[in-house]
Amino acid sequence: MTPEIERLVESGRQAETEGNVREARVRFEAAVKLAGGDALPRLRLGTLCHRIRDYARAREVLQEATRLDPDNAEVAFRLGLTCDALGDREEARAAFTRAMMLAPSAWQTWFLIGRDHRQLGHAEVARLAYRRALDAAPDEPEILFELGTLLWEMDMRDDGFALLERAVLACPIDPGYALQLGLAEMERNKLTAARRWLTTAKHLDPAERRIDLALQDLASRLKAPRKRKRAA
Repeated sequence: MTPEIERLVESGRQAETEGNVREARVRFEAAVKLAGGDALPRLRLGTLCHRIRDYARAREVLQEATRLDPDNAEVAFRLGLTCDALGDREEARAAFTRAMMLAPSAWQTWFLIGRDHRQLGHAEVARLAYRRALDAAPDEPEILFELGTLLWEMDMRDDGFALLERAVLACPIDPGYALQLGLAEMERNKLTAARRWLTTAKHLDPAERRIDLALQDLASRLKAPRKRKRAA
């Protein structure tokens, strides 16, 4: 990459880390325009678009990245996630298979093994696979989130909650992560914290119905103590 493209990509990643979705996207889109045959800016833009639920744009740029760098395991992995989110199971399966073949011992492969076993109901096997992935990439938000939600479901609440917090800190632009942390805070009866995370999720994805339902549930819980007090 040229110094200008490197600067745009780095500043875009910094904006993403700070939760500035608009600035991150502007920087990555600018880098893609200048990138020519370089796949990395497209990978970064595709990853961002996937996280903010713009799956159509994510698939477009990740498919371009695949054509430019067909041996890049992370590009294949990210394309698989996006196609899966769009409901294109065949393309997702092909991309995941390619990712695992290109990097059989990488964190992406262990993540996919964990996800497959989780879908099959093999919670303990999934947990071990996710742990292998986390050992290889301790700051990847996808692993933190998946393992965190799995541990929460396995009633390992303290460990699961800690991982959910880390996922949100690692990727503050993903509304799904903020939503899940808000729901976890509600279950812990930490309603003020729950409101903060659910409000953040709503800001990131105003059209998501699950966030609206969670906010309605939270509002009911916040009103309940006052009703009991008046009744007494």
